[in-house]
Amino acid sequence: LAETTRDRWLAAGGAELDVAREMMLTTYDVIVRTMLGGGGVDAERVERAVNDYLDPLGWVIAMSIARLPPWLPHPGRLRSDRARRFLRREIVEMIAKRRRAPDAQDDLLALLLAARDPESGHAMSDRELADNVLTFITAGHETTALALTWTFYLLDRHPEAAERIRAEIEQVTGGGPLTAEHVAGLAYTRQALQEAMRLYPPAAAVVREAVRPVRIGSESLAAGAQVYIPIYAVHRHELLWEAPEVFYPERFAPEAAKARHRYAYLPFGAGPRICIGMSFAMIEGVLILATLLRAARAELRPGFEPELRLRVTLRPGGGMPMRITPRRD
Repeated sequence: LAETTRDRWLAAGGAELDVAREMMLTTYDVIVRTMLGGGGVDAERVERAVNDYLDPLGWVIAMSIARLPPWLPHPGRLRSDRARRFLRREIVEMIAKRRRAPDAQDDLLALLLAARDPESGHAMSDRELADNVLTFITAGHETTALALTWTFYLLDRHPEAAERIRAEIEQVTGGGPLTAEHVAGLAYTRQALQEAMRLYPPAAAVVREAVRPVRIGSESLAAGAQVYIPIYAVHRHELLWEAPEVFYPERFAPEAAKARHRYAYLPFGAGPRICIGMSFAMIEGVLILATLLRAARAELRPGFEPELRLRVTLRPGGGMPMRITPRRD
């Protein structure tokens, strides 16, 4: 799928593309192929529905903090409700089809359909299945797409890092085709992606709830208190990072990473609820980045600076318009 995107970029021949949308489509195709066998979902319609669902969530969070009743109207609510109903309906219908006509698909939905509680033997209901699949679709493709989008932005600002990645790819592959076996050797490529997620974490804040009364420093929290963890701020904190505003992939070299506090870097969360797709996302991100960087240069539209827009995920307002130039060398 990365090669499909590469071929589309090469065919564009110097045209300007919205790299944010390009990455959304690519990672969406990946998640659908690995989760749902590759078919049955209209990618562009689902992408619009996910955007419509997420856009007003800032209002939902603000109302929650203010302890306002959830039935109060807010901007974008009707559009968000329609999007949620559409997404659930599409997934429930797909689940019903798979139940009626089981096939030999080797994907996540097949694993979820076959799963049984080890104690009770119960299977998941269609609603539970739909909730899990929707979580993977909405969280599993947009976060990786945004990590890649911000990486392309930073590499345009730091062309020496992009050239170092290209040199690493040629060294690891020996000039041959890039394969999954090469991912482990693309250390600097991975470090650049990790550094982009430090500066622009796709999930820029997470929320947790205190399950019992707890004291943190001078603060006392009651059971049920909501705790907002500002990952964007943690990743740029001067007490945790040297020159935190600087793009420096070498921070993630093995020895440097090992010496850092384990909770200084949280793009995937941490603890027992750390992102279940972390390893998948890193493999996917490195492969897509290496495949595209090897084939083309992506240059930001002159004078354009993306606005930071937090809608659960950290998006570039106005997209990421970049001119794609095929590499002749």
